[in-house]
Amino acid sequence: MGFGAIDAKAVAPGQAKRVEVHVKHSWKNILLFLQAVVIVLLVWALAWLGRDEFQKEHAIEEKTVVAEERLAEDEGVQLDEAAQKQSGIRVETLKPANYHATESFSGVVVDPRSLLEAQQRWDAIKRQITSAEVLIQQRTQEFNRTQGLYDHGRNAAAKDVEAAKSALMQAQQQASGLDAELRAVIDSVRLQWGDAVALGFENRPSWVQKWMQRQIDLIQFALPAGVKSKKQTWLVESNPMAASGGLSASVVGRATQALPGLVGENWLLSTAPTGLPVGATVRVHSKVGSSEKGVSVPFEAVVRYAGKNWVYVQTEPDRFERQSVAVDKPMTDGFFSDAFDTDDRLVVRGAQLLLSEEFRFQIKNENKD
Repeated sequence: MGFGAIDAKAVAPGQAKRVEVHVKHSWKNILLFLQAVVIVLLVWALAWLGRDEFQKEHAIEEKTVVAEERLAEDEGVQLDEAAQKQSGIRVETLKPANYHATESFSGVVVDPRSLLEAQQRWDAIKRQITSAEVLIQQRTQEFNRTQGLYDHGRNAAAKDVEAAKSALMQAQQQASGLDAELRAVIDSVRLQWGDAVALGFENRPSWVQKWMQRQIDLIQFALPAGVKSKKQTWLVESNPMAASGGLSASVVGRATQALPGLVGENWLLSTAPTGLPVGATVRVHSKVGSSEKGVSVPFEAVVRYAGKNWVYVQTEPDRFERQSVAVDKPMTDGFFSDAFDTDDRLVVRGAQLLLSEEFRFQIKNENKD
């Protein structure tokens, strides 16, 4: 038997059991220790990797902040005349412009068919009234003749007078009924279109005739609560791409019935033909306040970078400086601005190329540093 060996026969049964339990506890403690070591190593590894990611993100944020600070400064590009010609750079002075603030509302081209139907009923009743008036004249003459004969005792009995009188009253009642029908037509127009159209329908001014013949268009639009209807100038924009900026329009009056989708106080405008079908949506603009004086910055002169809008101004024959520009006041041919003068020379073709050249040069200098 070797040194330290345990003779199984020499160990008592109770003692052998205690040895077995001790060995099991030892292995359990070893496993718990190894698990703790693994957890510590994992936590350390995650902390190390997280530090690297934080350093990378922090470095990116610093670069972004530096780039934004650089954009806030006046930057420029040096380009000789030969390079400008080769690159197709074109420079123009700015045109003077007046800007008038506008409010915009949604409108609809109104269908005149119901008014045409009312006109047909009106015309038919008017013809009947004309006939009734002629009949009243005839029966009035007949009654007067019969009454005269009766008064002078000539070939006219009392029953003849009563018959002539009854015929006259019948014609008068017929005319009164026709007048009531005519008023009903006007009331129907007033209920649907409002007082202004009803009055125009009854008196037949030229604009009503032109509208029913589609020589002009009627536009119904809605004003939000609190907005006044009496504005200085109204424009109807039927084509956003048109250079005119809109068709001049005039207020007709209140609309008594709101159209679907037009929330607010409904009004009617008359304007030149829009060329759009009835029911088409248009934009109604109202000029408010006084006009501002400035210049028009062409659309093609503006480039966008880092969430901002820029233009390049030629300050020297071979130098172009980048300047920020506001684009919150669009016009038909560009953006209104009061930050430039008419003698400023802006790049209207090749601005994007100058922007690329400017930042390519900056990156090159940063690499040298």
